[in-house]
Amino acid sequence: MIPNPVTPPVVAPAAPAAPGLPVADEVRNPFSLAVWLLLGAALAVLAAACARWVDLPLAIWIKQSVSDGVNESFEWVGQLGESGPYIGVALAFYVVGLVGLARGWRNPLRMSYASMARGSLLMLSTMAVGGLVVLVLKRSVARARPELFFEKGIYGLGESFSRVQQFNSFPSSHTYAAFAVAVVLGILAPRWRAVFLLLAALVAMSRLVNLDHYLSDVMTAAGIAVLVGHVLAPRVLCSKYQWPLRAPWRWWKKG
Repeated sequence: MIPNPVTPPVVAPAAPAAPGLPVADEVRNPFSLAVWLLLGAALAVLAAACARWVDLPLAIWIKQSVSDGVNESFEWVGQLGESGPYIGVALAFYVVGLVGLARGWRNPLRMSYASMARGSLLMLSTMAVGGLVVLVLKRSVARARPELFFEKGIYGLGESFSRVQQFNSFPSSHTYAAFAVAVVLGILAPRWRAVFLLLAALVAMSRLVNLDHYLSDVMTAAGIAVLVGHVLAPRVLCSKYQWPLRAPWRWWKKG
């Protein structure tokens, strides 16, 4: 008698991931701490070299070469670096995400409220942490803006924590905001990363064309945004951390 063939066990296919933003192990810090430190040191050296040999000649060339029409067009582009609208939208998404998660609402955006809360919180925390770093550097370095060179011939550093607004060129806060948004959205939607970074680069270019900042100002701001966004992402998006899904006054609760 021929034995009946053994029927292999039927393995149920894995359930598809819930639509939404990447969580759990899908988001990792791409570099170790040592690599980030090396990249930061390299950026600092490059920025110092630009400040010594490139920033001022480039600003003078822009002043002599850029027409009023181009300058006005880039002023519109520079408005994309205003941080206020991004913070407002992210805050609204975060509140809706927490409330929807707590009340079990159905999300019409085809993503979970947990994903909405985590993604918006990553945006807010990147803006806050990096923004604080940029503010401290602005006040402590006290670099003169390009307008001071063209109006009074001043190029260099002023007194730290001076109240004179023109001594706050380094780094560029508009560039930081634009790259912070681009980095976070690139983490959340990797397929569109190149588009987001291109828009951020246009904002950085606008700060140069409009003679609001020097090259090293925008380079440093972009580098800070890349660092802060990627360092914070695993701690906000990873599912083993539950604090992003709680109200801020309960962040310190264990679990």
